[in-house]
Amino acid sequence: MSIINPQETSMKGLQSIILYDSFLSSKLFRVDISGGHTNITGINGAGKTSFLNLIPIFFGASPNGLIEKAANKKNFVDYYLPSSRSMVIFEYLAHSGTKCVVLYRNNNQGKHNYRFVDGCAEDTLLSESSLEILGLSQNVKDVFDQVYKSGVDVSRQIDSIPEYIYTLTADKSRLTGERNLRDLCNRYSLSGSKQQLKFLSNLTQVTINQNNVVSNFKTMLIEAYLDNEKIKTKPTSTADWLATINDVKALQSLQSEKQKIISGIQLKNAVLASFNALHAHLLVLRDHVVNYEQQISSIEHEIYAVKNKGNETVRNLNNQIVQVKELIAVKEKSAGNFKQAIHDIEVAERRYQDMNISVMEQEYKKRAHYFNEIEEAKKYKQFLTESYENINREYDKHSADLLREKMASSEALNAESNEVQEAINQLRNRFDLKVKELERKQAEQLQILDQEISSERQRLLDIQSAAMERMHQSTLFTDEENLQLQRLKLAYEVKENTLSAKSDELKAAQNKLKQLNFDQNKAQYDLNGLKAKLEKAKQSEENLRTTLFQKDTLLRFLNDAPNEDVDWRTTIAKVINPELFFKTNLNPVWQTGVNANALSLYGLEIDLNKLEIPGEADSLEQLQIRLKDAEIYTASLVEQYDKQSHLAQSIHREINETNIAVVKLENELNTLQNEKQQARQVYDQTEKELKAKKAEATRIEQEAVNRAKYELQTFNNQIEPKKRGELRSANMLEKNGLKESYDASYADLRIKLDLIATKEKQLESSYQAKMDDLTNLYHSKLREQGVDENILKQAEMKIKAAIAQHTKVKGYESILAEYDMWKKNHYQYKQNHIEDMNQALKLVSEYSHNLSKLESELEQVRTSLRTRVDNLEASAQDFREKIKKLDKQGREIENLFDEDILLVEVDRPEFLSFDSFSRDLGTLADTQKKQIYQLRLQTNASKALLRKYEAFSLFKLFEEKMESMGTTSETMNTINSMSTIESIMDYDLPKKHDAVTNIFRNKSAQLRNYIQEILNLNKRLKSVSTELSGYLNRSNKFKAFTDFSMNLESVLNDKNTLDQLNQFVLQCEDYQSFENMQSSSIPSEDFIRCCEYTLKAIESTKGHTDDIRSMVRLKMSVMNNGRLAELRTDNDFTSAGSTGTSRILVLIMFLALSRKLCPDNSTYIHIPLDEIGNFDAINTNLLFDMMDHNKIYLVCAQPENSTSNHKFKNLYIVGANGVSTVVPLEIEGDNPLLAAEPV
Repeated sequence: MSIINPQETSMKGLQSIILYDSFLSSKLFRVDISGGHTNITGINGAGKTSFLNLIPIFFGASPNGLIEKAANKKNFVDYYLPSSRSMVIFEYLAHSGTKCVVLYRNNNQGKHNYRFVDGCAEDTLLSESSLEILGLSQNVKDVFDQVYKSGVDVSRQIDSIPEYIYTLTADKSRLTGERNLRDLCNRYSLSGSKQQLKFLSNLTQVTINQNNVVSNFKTMLIEAYLDNEKIKTKPTSTADWLATINDVKALQSLQSEKQKIISGIQLKNAVLASFNALHAHLLVLRDHVVNYEQQISSIEHEIYAVKNKGNETVRNLNNQIVQVKELIAVKEKSAGNFKQAIHDIEVAERRYQDMNISVMEQEYKKRAHYFNEIEEAKKYKQFLTESYENINREYDKHSADLLREKMASSEALNAESNEVQEAINQLRNRFDLKVKELERKQAEQLQILDQEISSERQRLLDIQSAAMERMHQSTLFTDEENLQLQRLKLAYEVKENTLSAKSDELKAAQNKLKQLNFDQNKAQYDLNGLKAKLEKAKQSEENLRTTLFQKDTLLRFLNDAPNEDVDWRTTIAKVINPELFFKTNLNPVWQTGVNANALSLYGLEIDLNKLEIPGEADSLEQLQIRLKDAEIYTASLVEQYDKQSHLAQSIHREINETNIAVVKLENELNTLQNEKQQARQVYDQTEKELKAKKAEATRIEQEAVNRAKYELQTFNNQIEPKKRGELRSANMLEKNGLKESYDASYADLRIKLDLIATKEKQLESSYQAKMDDLTNLYHSKLREQGVDENILKQAEMKIKAAIAQHTKVKGYESILAEYDMWKKNHYQYKQNHIEDMNQALKLVSEYSHNLSKLESELEQVRTSLRTRVDNLEASAQDFREKIKKLDKQGREIENLFDEDILLVEVDRPEFLSFDSFSRDLGTLADTQKKQIYQLRLQTNASKALLRKYEAFSLFKLFEEKMESMGTTSETMNTINSMSTIESIMDYDLPKKHDAVTNIFRNKSAQLRNYIQEILNLNKRLKSVSTELSGYLNRSNKFKAFTDFSMNLESVLNDKNTLDQLNQFVLQCEDYQSFENMQSSSIPSEDFIRCCEYTLKAIESTKGHTDDIRSMVRLKMSVMNNGRLAELRTDNDFTSAGSTGTSRILVLIMFLALSRKLCPDNSTYIHIPLDEIGNFDAINTNLLFDMMDHNKIYLVCAQPENSTSNHKFKNLYIVGANGVSTVVPLEIEGDNPLLAAEPV
């Protein structure tokens, strides 16, 4: 095929359409549509309409939507791009030169993609090298790679139609945030990034797709004229608004009943204060219980010490008494022994005295004399009678022999008696030594026993002291336990401090939020004030512009055609109504022949010097200066308004962030509160467990102390007396054994002495018997010898008397020997014995006196000890009774407490006396019970009140908070309930209050702003409607159609509705005033009713401000040959006249406003139109004139052999062989048929 070269032109716009391997049979063909109107003819089905569809597709229309309208063909990709190397190339002149955009097939996704190419098609996509690649390759992407490698810029692949439209038409709504699209737009957009042509898609579709004409037209008008109108979305739905109003009403009602809850809170605080007071009393009670226990322990220790000391004193005194008694017993026994010995000596002395022992001693001393008397008697007898000599000699011999025999026997018996007596003395000495040794040994044993007893007692005391020390230590915490408790307490305190810091942080955030709300309200108030000032300034500026530039007014006449004779500014201007200056139908002229300087008004003369010249009468220079000042002032207000608006927005963002932070802090605070409670519970539980362990250890050690005390008491009362008794018994037994042995030996010796005395008596009797026998024999011999027996008898009697005396004295020898032995062994010790006895008795007396003193002292010690112990035990018992009473009261009070209750430390009461403290404590406990009962009633009433206002979900919040606290006692549950209610009233309800009032305030402010914008929109719509209608009438070339009216109306234009809206704005301004915003007060009932009426009025319109089209109605009308035709729907266009007439109406409206919608005059617009033959020639020419005026090129499709208008510059025929060009004939003259006036 032959490629048609495009015509050179400087106008931007679509130049040509090139198809490669597309829906036509020719592989490559091109249609140039630049430089003028284009007409394409051909048989039906040749592809004319398919060509027309490509024009809106180029401008961004959805291809598939157009294809569905085109004879039920395939989808766009399969029809226009049947293969992977198919291309639809649009060549266009952009602000930066000739560009191409290529549509090609994406086999992977089954849709088409776009690419922009920098340059014309012949130099890039359709160069020889590119065509060669297309002939060899099966994919158009290879051509893109080759073109890109050749140094030509090829854009990235664009997948979506919106991105393509944004790039081609420079739609700023998308380009703002897309850097890549901005770069593409700067390079490939039609008019550059500063010119928007976003309605080309809709404009180019309307002539070939007449569905939704009114809707599309309204959308374009709204986007074109109202795109900058910031109509906010209606803040909330009516139901949401009514819910807020119900919340406000409920808030009003709740405020009136709040006092009931406040009473309950006060009662709860009183209960907590009572708990705190009870806790303070309980702490004082525990301190005094501990103090009493310490005093009891001190008293017990003192009793123990007193008892130990007293017992030790008693023991020492008892030991001294025992020792003294033993000494007394010893001395008494010794004195008794001495007394017995003295008694024995005195008995013996009396016996010897009875025996006249002194006479015997004197006589015994005269034994030699008596012996001499015997010898003299014998000599006398010898002298008397020698006869008796032999007899006497024999008698003497025999008597001497008998005497010698007697003396020998007596001496032997005396020797034996001396030996026995010596044995007795030795026995007595040995006994005394053994007694002394035994006493020394017993003293040593007693000392050893004392040492053993003292050692054992000290051992038991040490055991008891160690047990008491262990018991004391068991009451104390170990370093590890103290460290554990300190660590847990530190963790709790850290949580508490963190909680306090977080609470402070939350309060700071809440204060910040409150301040931000205040700042926002103030900023909004200032913003509204600035807005009012700005509107007033704009109105003033507009008035000045009207004053300066409005034509055909009285003021314009006075300024443009002044009367030289009249200074109208100082005369007319002072007395005329200023509104007359702007009237346009007064037809002012200056009258001639009138004394213009006569200062009268219809005959009324007034002093005009007293009147000021109105501002409307200022000179043009002054007005221009005022206008300039007004513009500067308005600009400054705009700047201030923008700054204030940014400030309000920033504060609003900060409020949102702070709200989020407050919620986050509240969650963190709740978490910290739970962690703090857990830490406190862990600490309390650990302390409780450790105290329980300590109590158990103390109990065990107390048992050990009791065992040690019992062992010591057993030792003192049983073991020690038993050992001492055993020792005394053993000593006594040993002494008795020694005494019995001594007595037995002494008895044996006394028996021997008695035997010797018996032998001496027997010897004396035998001797005397022998002597008697001898004497009888002697007398017998004398008688036999005849000796005078009388003389002899006398001599013999004298001899016998002498011998008897001698014998008698001689017989004294044993007695005297015994007496001497007695005196030596006994009597000489009598005085010693007396002295020893007296000394022993003296010692006994002294010991007895000491014993009395010791016994008296012992009794005094025991009495003092009993008195002291009794007093101490009475004091301890008094303390125990007090502890028992305090414990009972403490248990009763503790039963009122719950372990989870949080107590506040208060000043502890002064413990003046036990009775007053106990009485005050009982009174406080009774008061507490009554308060708890009253609090339970108040809590139930408060919960019922919360349940009553379900709108705030306060009861649900209450239940959630109570559920998070877990199960507690009834009293704690009541306190927690009222505390939760207090928290809700003090924190959540104010938040609800602030939230409700802020929500209501924000909603009312938003609704006010929304209504103000709606009211402003109404003004804007009137202005736009006037502008559009005027422009449409001015652009209309068809005289059959006149008085076009194009009205954009708000759905809220009913007078009653507008009055209601204005009333709402006024009341809202008052409610949003600075004073009301400061007070955060609940809105009045009148304002609430006004809100309800306003919402109903708005809701009745069914408008949705998220789609401004729902807020605007388009009402169009036209006079068609004198008949009014209202055009509100697509059917109204059809019923307005014939098919051609309805299509012309559509074209007139769209063509007339095309440049309003696409204001870049340097860019030509191509409008496709199918079957233009439906129009007559005159209307066709008028249509072309409107297009030429608006720089629009028509691309028309007609059946084969249709008449072509001379306006068509480009003529093409579509046939079986593709597209062929037709050279148009030049028409030398106008067609006379076209000279007539159009119908």
